[in-house]
Amino acid sequence: MSLRVATEHKLAIRKSRKLSTIPTAKRTGKPFTVYLADDLSHALAEVSKKRMVHKSVIVRVAVERLLNDLETGQLELPLGI
Repeated sequence: MSLRVATEHKLAIRKSRKLSTIPTAKRTGKPFTVYLADDLSHALAEVSKKRMVHKSVIVRVAVERLLNDLETGQLELPLGI
């Protein structure tokens, strides 16, 4: 929408400002698809909403912690996993 104001010599035009959007984080790394059970998916969505953090960030931190715990011997997985 523009507003036109008549002046003595020329027509002044005021252009509407565009609304700024929240910038999204630039994605880096390889994409990885994870399929979750419905209850885990809903729990992840709730935590994401409550903490105001994107779901991918929560999953990334969880994977980093899991790998760190496995590497340091803090966690042992059953055979086959």
